[in-house]
Amino acid sequence: MLRLLLTLALPLLPALAADPLHITLAGDSTVAQHPTDKTQAGWGVALPHFLKPTVKVTNLAKGGASTRSFRTAGYWEKVLATRPDYILIQFGHNDQPGKGPDRETDPATTYRTELRRFIDEARAIGATPILVTSVARRTFEKNGTLTDTLKPYAEATLAVGKEKTVPVVDLHRTSYLLFSQRGEKFCQLYAPDPKDKTHFSHEGAHIMARLVAEGLNTAGPALAPHLQLLPNPPPNLPFDLTLHTVTKGYDGKTCWVHPRAGAIPGPTPTVVMTAQKLLLTGSDVFYELNDTRTSDLGKTWTPLTPHPDTLGRRTEPDGTIVAACDFTPKWHAASGKLLGVGHTVLYQNDKVVPDRPRSTSYSTYDPATRQWTPWTTLQMPADQPNFFNSGAGCSQRFDLENGDILLPIYCKAKAAPYYSVTVLRCRFDGTTLTYLEHGPSLTLESGRGVYEPSLTRFKDTYYLTLRNDTAAYLATSTDGLNYTPIKPWTFDDGTELGSYNTQAHWVTHHSSLWLAYTRRGAHNDHVVRHRAPLFIAQVDPKTLSLIKKTETILVPERGARLGNFAVTEVSENETWVTVAEWMQTHAPHIIIPPENAFGADNSIYTARLRWKPPPQPPPPPTPPPHKTS
Repeated sequence: MLRLLLTLALPLLPALAADPLHITLAGDSTVAQHPTDKTQAGWGVALPHFLKPTVKVTNLAKGGASTRSFRTAGYWEKVLATRPDYILIQFGHNDQPGKGPDRETDPATTYRTELRRFIDEARAIGATPILVTSVARRTFEKNGTLTDTLKPYAEATLAVGKEKTVPVVDLHRTSYLLFSQRGEKFCQLYAPDPKDKTHFSHEGAHIMARLVAEGLNTAGPALAPHLQLLPNPPPNLPFDLTLHTVTKGYDGKTCWVHPRAGAIPGPTPTVVMTAQKLLLTGSDVFYELNDTRTSDLGKTWTPLTPHPDTLGRRTEPDGTIVAACDFTPKWHAASGKLLGVGHTVLYQNDKVVPDRPRSTSYSTYDPATRQWTPWTTLQMPADQPNFFNSGAGCSQRFDLENGDILLPIYCKAKAAPYYSVTVLRCRFDGTTLTYLEHGPSLTLESGRGVYEPSLTRFKDTYYLTLRNDTAAYLATSTDGLNYTPIKPWTFDDGTELGSYNTQAHWVTHHSSLWLAYTRRGAHNDHVVRHRAPLFIAQVDPKTLSLIKKTETILVPERGARLGNFAVTEVSENETWVTVAEWMQTHAPHIIIPPENAFGADNSIYTARLRWKPPPQPPPPPTPPPHKTS
């Protein structure tokens, strides 16, 4: 088990040398600057985004250059004249047959000779050469298969790197995996023109630079301390943030989803996390719930254990399969029970039944036997047509001091086009969850309506966040049942949040209120519905907006979505956000294979927020000494 992947709360490292580290780039148009074409950029333009400010980059790559012409035109001499610490070298596109005798090289012979000369001459001036394999072209066959004409040059680069003991960033491999996975239509986003299959838009250059930087992190370990793969967290956050991995790895057929946890109080809380397998060839096809637990705050976890008899699928007389899913455990203090709540889903032939009845499902956990009660459903009023399809899946509930539960659900009548949201008041006696009443519905006639609500209370005000297909919304209440009209989430500067078609959840501390969410605008177009990375930002209760300067990344993205997550209040001093990499993506190739561009591997993460003690007021001034006459 990998203990610690990343610490986001580290202070900035001091400069590693008196002089800035200097990197010079040698390559072709896929690396170069294009000052006369504002629509186009090479990855060298974006590389500084992934480097510490102490690193200087000189981009001497030239459009149209091959290993041969780069030297004969005098560009290589200019590279050496910069006297850099590192030289990154990427060629191949213009070395291919058909580029003319002044540029063509043979990948088996002359191309390798030119690379060897670059390496020897770089070392002669005290620079460290790093080879980069040729970035893939985005040329597809009619059947959707990505062509690979640059493979011989990539293989030659790898062979020379091994021969000369030179680090190699295999950009050809990672870019080929990315392009082939996303398909021809999506790849047009990375092109300056839809017909251009080689060069890059600024967004394409940014993604390629990221792949190069991630490759440098492993291929060039001496450069790793100089990389800035993630932005630094804002200063003065009230918590320290670390990211841990509970489990990782998958077989390409199913993957873990919905990891959500509840904490059983104690001197050291016991945290029980549930998760279930998803069938990757289906859409929202879930199997029985599993659980894992930790009694040492995540230092160790038990193996994920299935509970088919109590939390598994059930077969109806007509062959319909009913499963419990979108399940969230939470400690219920009044009953002293860990109560998990979700909802049901119906399948026929491994497909979700359309226009289906749905119910809120629930189960309780016995820490002594480590077993769950068989899931059952919340009985709702029969005279309410809107509750035909109703459930608390993915929702965040709030437990009142008297033990009553405010449970947000989303619901709709049979054949209705839109979901609406309401908050139930329920009672739980340790065994049975009972409906008592519900508040007015919150509605939006857009997309599928509003759904997957989450609820919290902060300083006597209740806050509700809701999902919609095109935006995220919120509403407030003074009693927990009756809410203001919904409004879209924005940042405090008035710009839209950019979160849509996914859930958001509250992180509530006695001193401040925070929202965890995903959004567009983070160079994440390659992620389904922009559902990664996972962010957190502080809520301004007065303006009902997010304070932009407080936004930080909870969980970085690796090409897989992170939209189905949950928040666990482990103790007064610690909050966890749990999430898994969901290994499905855009069409045409829905399944993210085990070998993929960004290294996603269905990791289950816990992002741990440890709340800092409040700053202490300065001591009172010492009174002056008493003077005696």
